[in-house]
Amino acid sequence: MSETAQLRVMEESDLEPVLEWRNAPTTRQFMYTRHEISLDEHRQWFERMTESASDHLLILELDGAPQGFLRLHIESEESGRAQWGFFRAPAAPRGTGTVLCERSLAYAFEDLELHKIYGEVLEVNVPSQRLHSKLGFTKEAHLRDHYHDGQRYWDAIGFGLLASEWDQGRGA
Repeated sequence: MSETAQLRVMEESDLEPVLEWRNAPTTRQFMYTRHEISLDEHRQWFERMTESASDHLLILELDGAPQGFLRLHIESEESGRAQWGFFRAPAAPRGTGTVLCERSLAYAFEDLELHKIYGEVLEVNVPSQRLHSKLGFTKEAHLRDHYHDGQRYWDAIGFGLLASEWDQGRGA
């Protein structure tokens, strides 16, 4: 990927593109919230998140064009733990998810000085499982019948990455 990549804070002007990405069937199929989200619901969510000191909403730009979204939710400063969730624009170039996650991990571990990043991935989301493994995450849990989509239960996989493991993976 030869594009210039930059991670920045999500702004109100990002609401519509992020909502479009989030509502895309290829994204929505792997989310715990599977209904199509309205613009009003999305705005309310954004207002809640931007008022929270615990939530960091990030946008990845490639050559100045927004291509991915990531949320870090810090449990508490004392814990040093944050949960993450992310997705890319459906039309984003191959490799965008990796760049988004790598930049976000640098932000989390270097800028925010967090100790651990963790997340859950639906078992059927094999590409996300592969990405977590590629990034050095450890599979920490197999959560049986963890999510119900209104019709059936789905298993989820819990992944975690410590700052020390991330440093080792970078050769630091």
